[in-house]
Amino acid sequence: MVTATLGGLIKDYRIKKRLSQFEVSLRIGWKDTSRLSKIEQGRVGKPTRETIEKIIKALELNDQEKGQLLYAGSYLPTDDEIERIIKRVKNKIDRWHYPAYLLDFSWRMLYTNDITTYVFILPKKWKITVKKLKPNILEAPFSKDILKATIEKGDDKSNLKPFAVSHIATFKTLNDRFQNESWYKKLIQSLMRYEEFRKLWPTIEPSAYDKFLRYEYKKITGIYDGKTRTLRFHTFVVNIISDPRFDLIFYTPADRKTDEYCVGL
Repeated sequence: MVTATLGGLIKDYRIKKRLSQFEVSLRIGWKDTSRLSKIEQGRVGKPTRETIEKIIKALELNDQEKGQLLYAGSYLPTDDEIERIIKRVKNKIDRWHYPAYLLDFSWRMLYTNDITTYVFILPKKWKITVKKLKPNILEAPFSKDILKATIEKGDDKSNLKPFAVSHIATFKTLNDRFQNESWYKKLIQSLMRYEEFRKLWPTIEPSAYDKFLRYEYKKITGIYDGKTRTLRFHTFVVNIISDPRFDLIFYTPADRKTDEYCVGL
């Protein structure tokens, strides 16, 4: 997980590539080093995406370095960047026999396979919704129009919390440093329309998320083929190395019954 500040990371890359502030400033077209110096020291607001792209070009960053820098600055992926990542991971997600999907760091769902829709009892046109609207999965436990299954998650099957509680705790743990970003504020303001969210959001601290950051155990109960079934999964988060703003989420069965049921779909 990237924890460096944007300015600090720019400075680190510049020094790593043995470039002076003057050389980088000249490449960008700035007449002196004052602007770059202030950015590196965090003495100005976050640069625009246009400005950060000029810095990336001047530093001659590779894809992985660029992704790290954009994540450190909390720059949401553009539509073009999303499409490039989807092309790279689409086959892996589609061929997975269990739920799998692609998220960005703000928790927007960007691509998913069909079995995800079935297991979570999502709307039939969910894949179309994902493509058009990029819904944020933080909303899932609170909207009756999205999620029909009942979910609990935790470290293991003996330590499970209600989905709404664990979901908020997880989000706060992973995104706490982005609280002042406009996308973060807009998301939380939007979710305040749900009464349950309004009650839970101020009461849950990140400390409630006492678990591994890249693993979850999920218990999913719903009506499948006219019968109430409980499906149990191990969930693993796989970071996209070339751009840490993206994560792949893969589910594997946690018991034989779940495996047999999913394989039979």
